[in-house]
Amino acid sequence: MDEEAIETIRESSRSILVLNRRKHRDEVADDRRSMSNALRITAETVAHISNKLKTKSAINLPELLMLKNALMDDVSNIETVLQTHGALRGLVREVIGNDVNKQCAATGCCCNLALGDSRACVAVIRAAGPYLITALHNFATELAVTSAWTIGNLAGSGTKACELLSGQGAISELCKLLPNGNEEIREAALYALVHFAYQLQDELSPEHIVSMFRMVPHMNVAVTSQLLFVLSCHAAFPAALVSDGFVHKMLRYLNLTIDKSHPNDNVTYLFRTLANVNSPQVCDIVLSNFVQNNKINVIKKLLDNDNVKDSLLWFLGNAYRLCSKHEFFEKLLK
Repeated sequence: MDEEAIETIRESSRSILVLNRRKHRDEVADDRRSMSNALRITAETVAHISNKLKTKSAINLPELLMLKNALMDDVSNIETVLQTHGALRGLVREVIGNDVNKQCAATGCCCNLALGDSRACVAVIRAAGPYLITALHNFATELAVTSAWTIGNLAGSGTKACELLSGQGAISELCKLLPNGNEEIREAALYALVHFAYQLQDELSPEHIVSMFRMVPHMNVAVTSQLLFVLSCHAAFPAALVSDGFVHKMLRYLNLTIDKSHPNDNVTYLFRTLANVNSPQVCDIVLSNFVQNNKINVIKKLLDNDNVKDSLLWFLGNAYRLCSKHEFFEKLLK
């Protein structure tokens, strides 16, 4: 993988990935703020529920929901569950049970356990990984979505977690969700796949890269731009599969977005992707499009934008190397 591309991933993606990995923490915290302080979950309650899971005692839905919230509340609660021998196995029993509400709650507990350190994530993968992967195709949307988010959180903890999950078949099954008609399921699958593509770097197999990329041109550009960017930084990225039609699709999005005073992260991702494709044909299409749509002044303005200029310069540098005689550059320098 190119050194500059790796550095760009680290700088522009890491904070977003870490924040996204904690999305459920914020969402549940917001829900919990509406509750009375009297419902605050104590360490003793967490220990009690963990012991019930350990001893195979009957556990009800409210208890699972309390545990799910407690795992968001304090990292020490994650340690309590993991250090209670048999508690994680008890959660897995609920994940594969027959009560879909309890299945969702138990999977939510696993999702929040996956916000712990890499050791916690490896423990969850070894105990629950195959069941979470199977649940990706469950007819209950909430269970499928929560399972995908859980796998994404687990993958976000590091290379070892990704390797274990990949060995269990997670990447292949997540790719199968990309054509899914349910937007929540698609976005959860994309979230997880971004983590795999980022964490595994060049250890990600060419077959998996192609599988991830295959559906991207048929999906919303704004939703897939981050995955597309990370994939484009891989040595095995299938640049030959980037069709002219897909380039025009990216350009339609860029033309609507770059005029805004504060371009979003997707603009950065797309310029980096177009640069990484490293194709004279693609560069010619992009430069011609900017000339035809009178975007020269907009491009000049973007070069003063701290959030976008490095990515734009990366593209323009590659484009000049490949298409130095294009009229775009003459107009840009006027």
